Amino acid sequence: MNTHYFVGIKIPSNLATSIIEARDTTNLHETHKILPVAEDLHITLYYLGQIEQNSVDQIVQSLDQNIDWKSFDLTTNGISHFGNNLTPRVVYTALKESESLTLLQEKVTRTISNYIEVDNRKEFNAHITIAKKWASKGLLSMENFPLESTTFKVTNFSLFRVNPTNTPRYEELYIMHSGGG
Repeated sequence: MNTHYFVGIKIPSNLATSIIEARDTTNLHETHKILPVAEDLHITLYYLGQIEQNSVDQIVQSLDQNIDWKSFDLTTNGISHFGNNLTPRVVYTALKESESLTLLQEKVTRTISNYIEVDNRKEFNAHITIAKKWASKGLLSMENFPLESTTFKVTNFSLFRVNPTNTPRYEELYIMHSGGG
């Protein structure tokens, strides 16, 4: 089996639990095939896909040593989706716009581009996936999604390995800490 990786921000456990509890009040468990567990909630900064171990090591070293950034706050902003309104392929917790997050994502992408070919065609849309892969003939019901806007501090980001047959699926391999803030 091929090993895939991504760079992302792990959601603090108390917020992740709140997001899952809010999701469980909806019918997403009936409409979608994949419902991430709280430990898997994250914000993807860059999806690397399948890469060789020596590239992983080089990328981690470069991310850790060459990205200068300060910790910052992010705030959740309700619920949204990708795809059709009636049958969305991905449902997620949205985030308020953050210049600090956008700058960090750009620095990560620029650093990674020194080691692998990057795809800059997709615009960065920061989000926390809570359900994916539509699997229903019914309709989605999320009118009463009870997650209040919550602010949390980002003090690190990580390189994750995808383990599709495990729960949790995403294994945090390396953590890069901020320079303060």
